[in-house]
Amino acid sequence: MAGLLIKQTLSVIFLLVSFWDQVESDSSQYATPEPKTSTDVGNHLPVVETIHFSGSSRPKPITVNVTKVTKIVLSCNLTLLATHKSPITGMWEKDGNKIDKREFDFDQNTGHLFQNYEFDFQNGSDAGTYTCVFDTNPKSEGRFEVQIPPVWTKNMKEIRSDGDHINLTCKSDQYIPLYWIWSKEVKGSKVTLSNETEDQYYIYSIGNKSSLLIKSLIMDNTTYYHCDAVYEVGFSGLRIHLKVNSLVAAVIPFVCIVAEVLVLVIFILVCERKMKQKEDLAEGEKFPERLTTDELLDSTENGARHRKVESASVQEMQN
Repeated sequence: MAGLLIKQTLSVIFLLVSFWDQVESDSSQYATPEPKTSTDVGNHLPVVETIHFSGSSRPKPITVNVTKVTKIVLSCNLTLLATHKSPITGMWEKDGNKIDKREFDFDQNTGHLFQNYEFDFQNGSDAGTYTCVFDTNPKSEGRFEVQIPPVWTKNMKEIRSDGDHINLTCKSDQYIPLYWIWSKEVKGSKVTLSNETEDQYYIYSIGNKSSLLIKSLIMDNTTYYHCDAVYEVGFSGLRIHLKVNSLVAAVIPFVCIVAEVLVLVIFILVCERKMKQKEDLAEGEKFPERLTTDELLDSTENGARHRKVESASVQEMQN
């Protein structure tokens, strides 16, 4: 009896433990994950990008996307003919402004010139167009586009009708931001949106993609909506213009089409009527109008009388 009681007690404990583990797993599955932050700031490996070009060639610019605080090393490798004279002046520019200038002794044996520029990318102010320039004849230069990864969307302008739903979506290619921020413009200022803002808005973000669902559109929803991807070094974003038309405005194009069709039909009917009138007039001129029945009877009686008179006069002459 005691053994049976112990077995039942152990079974109950086992069921309780299993139930608690299931609750723990379910709660962790539906919990909102916290944004991940980098703990090794400053210890990232440097990003090294090199442009190889020769003479007066203009190589394609290299795009450097940066999401974390890191060291950037930009390098230009220029190949020249042995006829060039030394020294050659090289410089670096950022957005057209000189940031570094130095002279190089051209090695005629190797025919190569190297020019490096290093800096720490810490925030959005370090982004820009970096250009290496050599004062050769003609001038040689290479360009680097250093930036926070851009955000893109399929349509920059959306048009919907009153009562519709719309899903605005932004992507950041293969770069996954720490989190996304959606906002809208209200009287010149940005108002941040969230799932707790209003029942009309619902935000869903996963990885490199974020969507804003706006339900039951009204005219007041017409404005600019901003989506921003936030990284360790800053954010990049864009704005989407949403225009909501009233139902009357949606019907106007259909009414215009119907009106154009009616005008065309009336025009065709008028033209056909005028053409028929011209044909009838031409036919009347060619074939005179037929005499009425009374006119035909009068002409017949007059002819018979005339013949009787002629026959009577002929008989009198014979007698």
